[in-house]
Amino acid sequence: MQQLPKMRFAPDLLADRVALVTGGGTGMGRATATEMARCGARIAVLGRRIEPIEDCTREIQAAGGEAIAISADIRDPEQIEAAMLRIKQHFGKLDILVNNAGGQFVSPARDLNNKGFETVIRNNLIGSWQMTKAVADHFMLQHGGSIVFVTACVRSGLSGFVHTAAARGGVLAMMKTLAFEWAEFGIRLNCVAPGTVKTEGMGHYPIDPEQWLKLNRNVLGHMGDVEDIAAAIIFLSSPLGKFVTGEEWYIDGGETLHLAHDARQMIDAMKFATRARGDGKST
Repeated sequence: MQQLPKMRFAPDLLADRVALVTGGGTGMGRATATEMARCGARIAVLGRRIEPIEDCTREIQAAGGEAIAISADIRDPEQIEAAMLRIKQHFGKLDILVNNAGGQFVSPARDLNNKGFETVIRNNLIGSWQMTKAVADHFMLQHGGSIVFVTACVRSGLSGFVHTAAARGGVLAMMKTLAFEWAEFGIRLNCVAPGTVKTEGMGHYPIDPEQWLKLNRNVLGHMGDVEDIAAAIIFLSSPLGKFVTGEEWYIDGGETLHLAHDARQMIDAMKFATRARGDGKST
């Protein structure tokens, strides 16, 4: 059993709140669920595989928290509906939704077939929509709440993951639209976009962590950990983030700074070339 992460927030920060964390059995979802429990929230841990989510709930319960495990596939509306009824029966309410469940695989666009593309869209985009709409209908349209989507750094695309870039871009646009439409109901929606973070999932890719860092050019020179992402999610979910909605928060160690830096270098190089030519014309 993993050791619970070090306390980052006050133990009563999420007191009297109920949170649902999808994909909560491993990685960032598990770190978020356990840390939210440390902050006083009661937790519903949802995932497709029963063993990891039950292990997570036992970890929370062993530390004195309250948690239930719900086995469900976010792509299946009937399973989502059953999950809502389970939460309503056990907790009576839901205040926080963390849309963390998702998945993808490496594939150059030229090698990706329609079925593979659709599979990731259904999981990462449609599944997130179905869960969000169900939570709103059953709970948050009546009393408000906070919804956080865990997405990815796709601002400039994501080479090798066109399916994920399309899905996560759709989630971002959906989040911003709902943040506008649902503000009147007291619902805040935000996205957390992790950079290169150490998780169990990295073992599914054919490159090692050092190669990840070189490819992503993280300016801090080290990978993040799952607690970094959990801390951002909790901030946005808690009263600390009460004035934040419709935002995309990159937790990436400065990974995206290279976009501006590279553009600046290109502009400087063009100016230098123009001066060298002495004709006032750009190259």
